[in-house]
Amino acid sequence: MLHNLRRSIILLFLLSIAIYMLASLGMIASFMAPFDIEVGHSWQLSQAEEFINDWNNFFKDYASQYFNDLNGKLSETGAAYDEYMSDVETLSGFIKAQNYNISSKMAFRIASALKHYSIKYGVPFDLAVAVAHVESHFDPEAKSSYGARGLMQVVWRVHSALLRANGILNEEILFQPEYGAAAGCLLLSRYLKDNDNVQTALGRYYGGDKNVYWNRILRSLNSYQNHIKQRTVN
Repeated sequence: MLHNLRRSIILLFLLSIAIYMLASLGMIASFMAPFDIEVGHSWQLSQAEEFINDWNNFFKDYASQYFNDLNGKLSETGAAYDEYMSDVETLSGFIKAQNYNISSKMAFRIASALKHYSIKYGVPFDLAVAVAHVESHFDPEAKSSYGARGLMQVVWRVHSALLRANGILNEEILFQPEYGAAAGCLLLSRYLKDNDNVQTALGRYYGGDKNVYWNRILRSLNSYQNHIKQRTVN
C-alpha cells in the first residue's frame, strides 16, 4: 500500500511539473505579445511541440509501467459506482411505493444506509432490504412493545454489548436510519456466518417461527424484484 502511495505521489508531482511548464509557455506568450515580440517563429513552435510529444510519451510509458491496466481499473470503478447509485435510486423508489409516509429525502437516506452497511457487513443487499421491509415497513422510527427499535427492529437490551463494540452507543440512535441499518446488517451478518442455512439464520434474527418469517421475507423479495423489473421496462 505504501509503495502504491509513493507511486501516486510521484505521478502527481510529474503532472504538476508538466502543467506548470505548459502554463509557463502560455504566460510567456501573453506577456510578450503586447510588446510586439514575436513568439510564433517556426523553431519556437517546433520546440514546443517536441516538448509536448516527449512529455506525453514519457507519461504513457510511466503509466503503463507502474499502473497496469489503469484504464481498465478506472472503467471498473465507474461501473461499480453506477451500479451502486442505481441500487440506491431503485430502492428509494421502492421505499416510497411501500410507505407513502416516507419523504423522498428519508427514502434516499434509508436506501443509502442499507446499501452501505450490507456491503460493509457482507449481507446480500436484497436480503437486507427484505428484512427492513418486513420488520418496519421502512419506518426508521418504528418500535415494538417487546423493545425492538428502528429500521430493522433491533432489541437493544439483547444486543447492546455487540452494538456498543461496533460504534452504536445507545438505544436512541437506532431510530436514525444509518444506525438502524448498521445494527440490523451487523446482526444479520453474524447469524448468516453462524448458520449455513439462510432460513435458519433469518429465524434466529426474527426470534420466532422461521417458516413464518421466511414466507414474509420471500413476499418482500418478490415485491422488490417486481419493482426492479418495472423500473427496467419503464
